[in-house]
Amino acid sequence: MKRTGDVIGLLAAAAVIGTTGWFAGAADAGQRFEAGLVLGLSTALSVALLRRFTHLPLGRRRPYTFALPLPAPDWSAPPPDPDGDPEALRPYAERQAGLLGDASALGDTLRHTCALAPHLRAELASYAVTASIQASNSVIAPVGEGPRSPDPAYDAAHALGELVAAVEFSRIGMRALEALVTERPLRPDPPCYFNPLHDRGHARVAHPGAPEGVEEVAACHGCAKGPEPLLVPSAGGPVPYYDSDAVDARWRLLGYGAVVPDNGATMIATARDGFRAPGPAAPSGGGLKKFRTKVS
Repeated sequence: MKRTGDVIGLLAAAAVIGTTGWFAGAADAGQRFEAGLVLGLSTALSVALLRRFTHLPLGRRRPYTFALPLPAPDWSAPPPDPDGDPEALRPYAERQAGLLGDASALGDTLRHTCALAPHLRAELASYAVTASIQASNSVIAPVGEGPRSPDPAYDAAHALGELVAAVEFSRIGMRALEALVTERPLRPDPPCYFNPLHDRGHARVAHPGAPEGVEEVAACHGCAKGPEPLLVPSAGGPVPYYDSDAVDARWRLLGYGAVVPDNGATMIATARDGFRAPGPAAPSGGGLKKFRTKVS
């Protein structure tokens, strides 16, 4: 019922209860028991009908259920190929980050209700929040507001790298929420190292050019046969993102999670490190030694 129907139903129930109460009050001593019984039955029936056919808040009518925002995002569909242009990817990245932002409010509630072990519930809820923050941060800066550089191609490459990070963190966060909803642990689902916008990295391939100490990386089935890397702009022409100093070293060294085939924990930990120690990314990959230690 709509709100008007709720009001009409409430007035009708009040009239029934009031009339029955009046008759009970007017009854003589010998009829008080029967009148009280009728009053109780009419009251119970009125309340039951109100709860069944109206939206009046007369107690909890049914168990609460949770659902992800509709329409549900189709993570199996690959995002658009930006072809080196950040603006071609921006609408998709912003939509994904927005979906996660809307859904992440579920995390704190679900961690108190789902059947997973308490530490897993807390971990998944934390993943969703961290991923939402990082995805939102990654879509904020438009082209031209990356690390200061006289080279527009550098800024465009940096912006494209951040938008790819937004897409991947949105996926990590939504998968964490799905794990809370379905009450199943989060499974590894790394991206393709060569192009994180491709299908998921279900294959493992050797890559001599990967960060120090890394023998294999995750790759989609297409790139496992022959790499088709994500290209970003540079002064000398398009280059693979993992060869560009303009792309944030945190994401570049981890291949957006493809170097460490976990459930997103390494990307989440890396994002948290950035929250604790904010600062401009070093174009030359400052601080890479620490990350080489992590992924080796």
